[in-house]
Amino acid sequence: MKTQPHFKIVILEDNDFYNKLMTKYLNNYIQPIALIKAFTFEINSFTNYSDCARNFDNETTVVISDYYLNDGYSALNMIDLVRTRVSKCKVVVLSQIENMNTATRTLLEGACEFIHKDSKALEKSAYIIEEIIFQNLKNNFREAS
Repeated sequence: MKTQPHFKIVILEDNDFYNKLMTKYLNNYIQPIALIKAFTFEINSFTNYSDCARNFDNETTVVISDYYLNDGYSALNMIDLVRTRVSKCKVVVLSQIENMNTATRTLLEGACEFIHKDSKALEKSAYIIEEIIFQNLKNNFREAS
């Protein structure tokens, strides 16, 4: 019996309210797609880098990280962690600060996307995760053929 592809999504956002909002939004967005495309997923949320890093594993598909974290860390630490673990995980960075240097540096360091935290940020995050999942499904299909 063939098992369904499984995707692990991690949210690293130190604002507890926004963390819960994003988790709920993404769960509601991805659930119907998972049923149609026959995959499973889980979302793990963290409000600080240390907990996130301790629970990170190479099965994680995508991390959405706030740029500045209350505990003195930033999304750059998450990008470094993913790189040192030699993971295929994609990192998407969110920030309230509209700063071209921050966005550029983050992308140069290895983030796959940089999203400004505005009224469309949740929607953009969902579209990006959907695209990452579809890309993985396509790659899995090619490898299985």
